Parts: sequence; C-alpha cells; structure tokens
Amino acid sequence: MIQKYHLLFVHGWGFSKHFWEPVSYLLNEFSKEYIDLGFVNNISILSNDVHDLSQQIPNTIAIGHSLGLLYLLKQFPRTFHHYIAINSFLRFSKAEDYLSGVPSRILHLMSKGIDKDVYSVLSQFYQQCQYVGNVPNQMNASALQIGLGTLETEDFRNVLPSITDRLTIVSSKSDPVVSSDMTIDSFKSHPIYWVKDNTHVLPISHPEICAKIIKDVALKS
Repeated sequence: MIQKYHLLFVHGWGFSKHFWEPVSYLLNEFSKEYIDLGFVNNISILSNDVHDLSQQIPNTIAIGHSLGLLYLLKQFPRTFHHYIAINSFLRFSKAEDYLSGVPSRILHLMSKGIDKDVYSVLSQFYQQCQYVGNVPNQMNASALQIGLGTLETEDFRNVLPSITDRLTIVSSKSDPVVSSDMTIDSFKSHPIYWVKDNTHVLPISHPEICAKIIKDVALKS
C-alpha cells in the first residue's frame, strides 16, 4: 500500500523546506518529513534530529533536489528504501575525470560575493535557476558558504553501484545549473527521466510530474 511509505525531502542550495510545498500539496496520502539546511529564514534541522530520522523512519523514500541528494548520501548512507534525485548529481565541481562539472573558481567567486552582498549572490542564482520567487529577507551567509564548500568537495560517484536499484533520477533537459552532460557523467548508464524544461527547479516548474514519479515509486515498491 502506498501509505506505508514515508517521504523525506531535502532542498538544494539557496532554498528552504518551503521549496517543496507545490509537490507536497499533491502528496497528501503520505506522511512527510522535511530537512531544512538553514540557508534562509534562519530555519535548520539539528544534528540530533537527523539521527532520530535515520533511526525511526522505516520504509522511507528520500527525495533530494540538487545539493539535497549529496546531503542525503552523506548523512544517511545506504539507509533508505529508495532515493529520488531531482535536478541533481553525485559530484558538482569539475575534476580531471569529471570535466562536465562546474569549475571551482565559480564557487569561490560566489563565496567571496556572499561576504560582500549575499542578497545579490542569491538573487543572481535564482535568476540562473529560472526561479521567479523572491529572495528571502533573512539569509544565513555562513550556511550558504558551507553549502558551496560541499558542492566543491563532495563526491559520491562511488556510491552509485550500491544504490542503483533504489534510485530514480529526474532531470531538466535544459537545466541552466546542472548540464545534461553533468547528469550523465554523474549517473553513467543509469536510466534518467528527462523533462522538457529549462529550469533548475523542477519541483516548482513541474510539481505534478515530480509528485507522479514519487507516487509511482511507492506503487512499484
């Protein structure tokens, strides 16, 4: 039964748990939990809460947007019944064996920009994502810089073989942040559900598609 599965959502860089509201609204038949990484609005989940989630939630389908997938794989390695990666990747920054990644210098420039004008950096990022929402009044510069560091250093490509039978990938065909080449280089031959979309925010631009995929995963499990 679909109701036996619990959903755990983690948003990407620069957003908050409210990012998931359009998708969550379409999934009322599920119990749900949200992790907020504290980038905006001074909201975050505490480390002991993370531990409680990993210990107490059986049959969890974990959904990560962008950086959110890296967080899930780092905090809950090989824990969940199923992972759904939306606009995501297993490594973000460019490397000798990962030429489709984003050069570290871009992340460094963003980090320096946060020191000077965090509002402008987040505003430019939202524009790049094709996200039309307003920049929040409260922004946590320290958390945003930590997030950039995670994007530069974390690499979970070696985890793919251990979760490949429990992983669904959903990507925008013309994502302005995560190129199709990066997506393919991250997930190799794993099937990818491509959506005809030019944003980095599929849960906002196509919540009905995201919700249907989540329901389908639960029904087929």
